[in-house]
Amino acid sequence: MEAGGETINDYPTAQHVDQFLHTLSDEIPMQEIWIYCYKGLHHANTAINQLENITEIDEEADPALVSRRIGEMKFLRGLYHFMLVQIFGGVPIADDEITPSEFETPRADIKTVLSYIEGELKDAIPLLPNRSQVSSSQIGRATKGAAQSLLLKTLVYESSYAENYPGDERFGDCQNRWEEALSYGLDVFDPSAPEASEYSLVGRDGERYSSWRTGTDTDATIDGFRWLFTADGDNSSGSIFEIQSIFDQLGYGITHGNVLTVYQTVRQYIEPGTGEISNSFGGWSFNCPTDALVAAFMNNDPRETGLNSSVLDSAEMDPRFKTTVGQNGDSALFGADYTRVAINCDNLPTGRIGRKFECGYDEYWFYTNDPWSGPFNVRLIRLADVMLLTAEAAFKTGDNQTALDLVNLVRERARACGTTGEPAPLSAISYEDIIHERRLELALEPHRFFDLVRWGLAEELIGGEPILALGSNFTIEFIPGKHEFFPLPISEVELSNGALVQYGPWQ
Repeated sequence: MEAGGETINDYPTAQHVDQFLHTLSDEIPMQEIWIYCYKGLHHANTAINQLENITEIDEEADPALVSRRIGEMKFLRGLYHFMLVQIFGGVPIADDEITPSEFETPRADIKTVLSYIEGELKDAIPLLPNRSQVSSSQIGRATKGAAQSLLLKTLVYESSYAENYPGDERFGDCQNRWEEALSYGLDVFDPSAPEASEYSLVGRDGERYSSWRTGTDTDATIDGFRWLFTADGDNSSGSIFEIQSIFDQLGYGITHGNVLTVYQTVRQYIEPGTGEISNSFGGWSFNCPTDALVAAFMNNDPRETGLNSSVLDSAEMDPRFKTTVGQNGDSALFGADYTRVAINCDNLPTGRIGRKFECGYDEYWFYTNDPWSGPFNVRLIRLADVMLLTAEAAFKTGDNQTALDLVNLVRERARACGTTGEPAPLSAISYEDIIHERRLELALEPHRFFDLVRWGLAEELIGGEPILALGSNFTIEFIPGKHEFFPLPISEVELSNGALVQYGPWQ
């Protein structure tokens, strides 16, 4: 995707990151990630320290509940560290309540951080309930499946780093962990016994669902993949861990909702009857899908550009395309009466907008005073993501049949959501097939960049890409050894009194 927005000057830091021209001065988004993760770690550490002694203070405390809460906190400690290591590489490990002196803790290498995450998740797994054991009032808390899934991902990342960055001191002594990764992935979903799983691919059998997208509350016409990306699809059987978004209308900066909807929904539509362009749809038009992504959905060369048609023939398109990508000729339901209007993408650099994070008017857009409180949960770990990571681990261990079965199940669900017979089942599996399937299934979700880095493909598939917002002559320069990770926030480096040191190219 390209950054998009109103113009090339909209949210300059996002534009710089998009262009791989970001500098140490473009620190605000990364500083926010750093602060939120370490704030979360501080709270988790405080909770664990209190919980470990609570039965001595409160004789009526339920030991089983205390153990479960400790398991949840250990899962969160693993999750926050995983986010940090994905984005920054080696970071300081925060395994106790953070005090001012901890600002002077040096960064560990990536292997050390991954090993810490692994230990936390292995501790958490026996303490956490299965999804089916969680009551409706407790939805959103960590489960055994969430911890197993994150451990799978942690081991996949270590194995990928070991393969693709040997001798790189940033990564420490990363090892091949594919066999262990496969084991944890199959614990979540085994294609030979799908009925035994706590999770399922929503819409795999062609089911249709009702939501605001149908225009009524009763017409079940939305396919499973489309329904997954509605607020109605929050916490479905196809989701393993979601960040719960609450439409609390507390306003910008203190909301418990998300900003994905307002950032990633189209700005303009065509007024019915007049043909006039209106800017009142409400979105900010960031994250605009590229020609290369469209080409991937068409099963063409992933580096193909110059797809000039504003409306592509969808007769043989993967059905996930329309859920993912919007363009001129597409329509959206808008307003209190859900009038169908044509979206306008002429002002966007790629002529397209992402469509995975839209919400209904009455559940969100009506409250124009608080567009930051999106009610749509963030699907942080989806079953399809876990299945494709497991397929990758199976392929790497020589179990091609399991890899093929898992990829075909993901494609089967996609096929059941359309009418074209696409994507067809694969008769054999390659590593490129798994890479391709992750791209289509997870497009516009927070995975692709990190996948390209761990696969060692970032320079090849990001370097040389055009940024259409800057004109046809600008292409990205991806610098190996620099752009795999973002620089540490300057403010944090300064607070550390020399303990935190940037990776070489960022110094």
